[in-house]
Amino acid sequence: MMDPIWASTQLFWTFLVVLFRIGGLMVTAPVFGSPSVPVPVKLGFSTAFALALTPTALGRVGTPPGDWLLLVGILLGETLVGMLIGYLVSLFFSAVQMAGAFLDMQVGYGIYQLMNPFAPAPASLLAQFHTLLLMVVYLQVNAHHWLLAALAESFQAVPVGGVALDAARLQPLLSTVIAQVFLLALRIAAPATAVLIVVDAALAIVSRAVPQMPVFFVGAPAKIAMGLITLAIVLPLVANVFVNTLPLAAQEVLNLLRALTKP
Repeated sequence: MMDPIWASTQLFWTFLVVLFRIGGLMVTAPVFGSPSVPVPVKLGFSTAFALALTPTALGRVGTPPGDWLLLVGILLGETLVGMLIGYLVSLFFSAVQMAGAFLDMQVGYGIYQLMNPFAPAPASLLAQFHTLLLMVVYLQVNAHHWLLAALAESFQAVPVGGVALDAARLQPLLSTVIAQVFLLALRIAAPATAVLIVVDAALAIVSRAVPQMPVFFVGAPAKIAMGLITLAIVLPLVANVFVNTLPLAAQEVLNLLRALTKP
């Protein structure tokens, strides 16, 4: 029969490891890591999720080390794993902000800077709009559930104390993800950008044909109107592109976990 004190110690150690890994995720993950979410709320979510995942991870977490320095090192490594998982997923949201900022410059909203509640830095109007829209889509398709499930599976992929930061293995992964983020930003911004290029060409022709027309004063409202109309038309397509990208993000998280595992 297992010693009750030993069983309680092992249970608390498992809870602590899960809590630190989830805490790292809460710092960088979309929605959970938002600056608009108060710290007590993040701590509450972290504790609740840790309590829920502790029974799942109980058989995958080793015994607590006797050395305090080793214990602190393990907990810091667990926090790093959670932060990297959340950061990798948040990179795909950066594509949304990038596309929105590019469209702002094309439409004429680039000079308007708003405080983005989901980012620590000011964001342009359409960048904030795209971020809020796809944040709703992210929650609607329960992608945050998938993120927590991936965190639970990470204890099997990356054992406790088995984190290995190898730049040679992480660099190709990050390069691939950044390339995919740029491609996603282009796919989101492409429809409205194509329409606005046609509008610019039409305004250039009008300015040559009718030099007396104040093209600047006529063109600015025309570009804003056409940009917003096009944006309203392609919003379902943008949401669909983002949803189709989520499996790719899931695959990259798996690749990250493999890269973090000691060979």
